[in-house]
Parts: sequence; C-alpha cells; structure tokens
Amino acid sequence: MPNRAITYLSISCGVLLTAYVALVAVTIYFATMRTELTSALRDLESNVSALETDYYGAISKLDAIDVTSAGFVTPLKVGYIAENGTPTFTRADR
Repeated sequence: MPNRAITYLSISCGVLLTAYVALVAVTIYFATMRTELTSALRDLESNVSALETDYYGAISKLDAIDVTSAGFVTPLKVGYIAENGTPTFTRADR
C-alpha cells in the first residue's frame, strides 16, 4: 500500500508541475500578444491622426475658396420634407 501511494503522489506531482509550466507558458504568450496588439494600436492611431491632419488641411483649402466665383449662389429658402415616414431630402429654392 505505501508503494502505491508514493506512485500516485509522484504521478500527481508530475501532472501538477506540467500543468503549472503550461499555464505559465500560456500566460507569457498572452502577455506578449497583448503587448504586440498595443503597439499595433498605437501605430494605427498615429496613422489615423496623420489622415485627420491631411483631411482638415484639405477642408481648410476648400473653405478658403470663394464659391461665388465658381457660379454658386446662396439659396433664398431651404425647406425640409419629413412627413409620414417617407425618406427625407433637402429642397433649396434660388
């Protein structure tokens, strides 16, 4: 009987040690993946920031253009149609 108990305890210790090592490896793997994802997210945010800067630069150039020189006129009246759940659109009168 004592021989059998020592065998079971030895096998149990081996299984627990293997499970511990596997869980440590999985934890390190997920920590590495999180670090890589955080780095990728920062790169993506910087790319979006650069695109926003370009966009606002282009908008400021468009705002500086005098639209009346291109033949556009300011509408006299703008009416919105939204009744009975029909699709909405804007109607501008000259």
